[in-house]
Amino acid sequence: MSQRLLTVTAWISIFILSLVLRLHDLEQRPIHADEATGARILAQQLAGEDYAFNPQHFHGPLLSLTSTPIAQSRSEGTWAQLSITTLRLGPVIAGALLIFIPLLWRRSIGTWGALAAAALLASSPLLVYYNRMYIHESLLTLFALLTCTAVFRLTKKPSKRMGLLTGLGMGLMFATKETFAISILAWLPAVGICYWFQHPKPRLSLTQLRPYLLPTALLTLTASLSAAYFYSDGFRSPQGIVDAVRTYFVYETTAGHEKSIGYYFELLVWPKYQLGIWWSEALIALLALIAVVFALLKRVPNLAVLFLSVATVGHFIIYSSIGYKTPWLMMVPWAHACLLAGYVFSDLSNLNKRSRTILSLLLLTGLAYQTKQSFHANGRFSNDIRNPYAYVPTSKDAPGIERWLHELSAMPDAPELNPIAVVGQEYWPLPWYLRTFDTIGYWPAPIADLTQFPIVFAMPAQNQACEDLLGTTHVTLPRGLRANVSTTLYLRNDIWQRWMQTAEK
Repeated sequence: MSQRLLTVTAWISIFILSLVLRLHDLEQRPIHADEATGARILAQQLAGEDYAFNPQHFHGPLLSLTSTPIAQSRSEGTWAQLSITTLRLGPVIAGALLIFIPLLWRRSIGTWGALAAAALLASSPLLVYYNRMYIHESLLTLFALLTCTAVFRLTKKPSKRMGLLTGLGMGLMFATKETFAISILAWLPAVGICYWFQHPKPRLSLTQLRPYLLPTALLTLTASLSAAYFYSDGFRSPQGIVDAVRTYFVYETTAGHEKSIGYYFELLVWPKYQLGIWWSEALIALLALIAVVFALLKRVPNLAVLFLSVATVGHFIIYSSIGYKTPWLMMVPWAHACLLAGYVFSDLSNLNKRSRTILSLLLLTGLAYQTKQSFHANGRFSNDIRNPYAYVPTSKDAPGIERWLHELSAMPDAPELNPIAVVGQEYWPLPWYLRTFDTIGYWPAPIADLTQFPIVFAMPAQNQACEDLLGTTHVTLPRGLRANVSTTLYLRNDIWQRWMQTAEK
């Protein structure tokens, strides 16, 4: 088999692997609270409501905008019609496209290095798990790695075209999520160090800097205009541009996500035995560390590896120093690490047979174990709290709420179940499972006529108040909602009695 045919076959195999890992049983995992809130925003846009960015609670508009054509192509135009598959297809596509980005670095990390990086991106349990979830990070990771490529090329050889492409990439990142600024901060020292090695003294002279001035101006203008376009709903709502800046000052993080500085190391690298297997993505960390050492030891450094080393380390330092931590925030840094790790295999074809065999076996063994972890993480334990990647997962009991309510409404001569009341706060993803019912009311505390509602859901903080009101008129049925968070379903006595009579037949 020729090397060209072998390379093409390998790329096709990696692409198929990425799709299998990301598409297998895509609807199996119950919808996460963050997915459900994003789905509600998408439904509002499908209904034709004007987009208004909320700088305090939500992220950029690009997730819902890219999901709209997917929903429309599947004839899902309302909140009630949306399906989990439709929501998750966008992140799956972003994750599948991500594996081709190493091709853009082929000249710097070699054909085999690009293949290795793609395979690591395709099989990483972290990336696979969250590419199967309707959140902003999959899009952000795709745009971040594309923009990282453009930033490096702009640093190496400034041009107007590359300035425009880099600005567009940054604008798309900003329109996806405000945390794009962390990547900018991580890339800046990488740009500075590469510039330092690339240019002779005097490095800060106007002659040396002049080629960068126009591309940088175009970058800034393009990034600003492209982000402004999306935040302002096509420049129809200028307030969105103001709010995009305000979000850095008024955004309200949810309590309970503060972690130690070593949280990400423990999540991704430190081995953990849970659910019958050892969990660790130490292979990627080890290979990336070797690449960093290579970058430091070479007298004439490979600028691409030097750039990726500084950028990757910069991302990890910044994200680890921030108290607010969630697993999916590691997707952008981890994608950088996968790309960097591929460099170790850049000279694979030039090594002696023994070294080539050892490196190949190391990679194949690591990929096989990563694939095993990915299947395990997204199988029947996908929302088990012992799964390292399952973060505040939705209870498996939650989808049963919707099914049971439909069984109630299908009873012969069934009483009307509408309206339904939800009392309390932090009730997501419950609205997703109630979306097919006509009238839902949400209140922070019980209202006077709550006893008239056929069905009432009470969140934990309001359980006692609801019990005092509904204890004699409704049957109390505890249900699971999220990890360690339950909801209490109050079903009116006459409906419960009808259900029991039907169940006995």
